[in-house]
Amino acid sequence: MANVVRTLAVFLIYVFLCGCGASVSGAPPVSALSSSHVASATGAQMIADGRSSVTHLGHYNIDPSKTFVAGISSGGFAAVQMHVAHSATFKGAAVYAGGVYWCAGAGGAVQALADCGGETLPTGEASYHSTLVPSEEYLNVQSSLGTIDPSSNLKGQPVYLWSGTNDTVVNPLEMADLDSEYTKYGANIQFDNAFPAEHGWESPDGQLACGTLGSPYMIACSQNNAVYDSVHTWLSMFLGKLRPRNDGTLSGKLLTFDQTQFGASPNVSMSPTGSVFVPRDCAQGALCTFVLALHGCLQEASLIGDLWVTEAGINEWADKNRIVVVYPDTIASSAPGPTNPQACFDWWGYSNQYDPNYAIKSGLQMTVLYAMVQRATGAQ
Repeated sequence: MANVVRTLAVFLIYVFLCGCGASVSGAPPVSALSSSHVASATGAQMIADGRSSVTHLGHYNIDPSKTFVAGISSGGFAAVQMHVAHSATFKGAAVYAGGVYWCAGAGGAVQALADCGGETLPTGEASYHSTLVPSEEYLNVQSSLGTIDPSSNLKGQPVYLWSGTNDTVVNPLEMADLDSEYTKYGANIQFDNAFPAEHGWESPDGQLACGTLGSPYMIACSQNNAVYDSVHTWLSMFLGKLRPRNDGTLSGKLLTFDQTQFGASPNVSMSPTGSVFVPRDCAQGALCTFVLALHGCLQEASLIGDLWVTEAGINEWADKNRIVVVYPDTIASSAPGPTNPQACFDWWGYSNQYDPNYAIKSGLQMTVLYAMVQRATGAQ
């Protein structure tokens, strides 16, 4: 009986509060958010730098050895999925407050919330039950079947992990499991897990203090009385010594691109448009690096405008270091279609109401995201 009650309680949380997997079950409703954090779908296309037109995502001259994925929260779980499934394409990953591959298994939103992230307990801790063993078993089976790239590709790849000690949304133990998983497959890991941070993406441009929970989930932390820059940490892992970050006017362009030509639709809870940052040299044909950057729940453009793409702190490094950054975007959705009211990326199978293949190459949303990667990197 206790298990039945627990399952029902989690399901009700899912339907009425979260519906997002790795987001904040206690997050304020949209109506309670500051007006500065809310944008209409049209307004989200009218970006701060004046861009209002929608273009096609371009082909760029991308070094195939320098293609990476990064993500926060639901985007962190999705980044792990993309990295593991397409480890021949992605040569490394940066994961903030995500978790192990196929964490939600076949249990849908109920298992995602109870075991992986999104449900905050009365104790103030995020609900957590380890799914590391079934995750690795599933990964091994899919690797052997060829539905994902060989797991051997992960050996030696750089992986950056971030988990705040005060995260009440994704339990730090979940990220410890991810550290164990990547270690098992031989990745080269750097794990930032000592900052007193709440749930969020860390960068010097984050508008919230390190230990603050709330929209837009962009936080700034310090180390040894100096501003910390987690993006610099993982880009240095991936690329070595970097040219200085551009804290002035960026020479590159932030563009809005059409996601529908890649299959984005309400069926997979994805917006008609996404964003791409293109450094000037990359636009002119120089050999460049590529990063696919995935936001978390409640960070979609129709809710917070450009705050994700401008406060992530990636563009400032990308501008001088020849890095093309694609920022796919989601939309909130509800029954009778996919139930995803907080616009999370799909890491429990919500696409087309339920997609059992959500974590492998043939996953509905995974296919859309990978088509964007292929286009931008010149493979399509």
